[in-house]
Amino acid sequence: MLRQVMIPSKENSTISIPPEFYGREVEIIVFPSETQVLKVEKKLPHYIGLDMSGFQFNRDEINAR
Repeated sequence: MLRQVMIPSKENSTISIPPEFYGREVEIIVFPSETQVLKVEKKLPHYIGLDMSGFQFNRDEINAR
């Protein structure tokens, strides 16, 4: 069994089917969900105490050997 909850952003969306379903008859049912899916935004904890406001990433400096 496969259950996938998604919020389509356009008219055509794609659902990935697991390999064990290949070659078998499957039934696809699409209906609007009554529950609301909440996205949780991951943030760094405030207790770390790092001020990254002036940080500039320098790719050349990182790759220099």
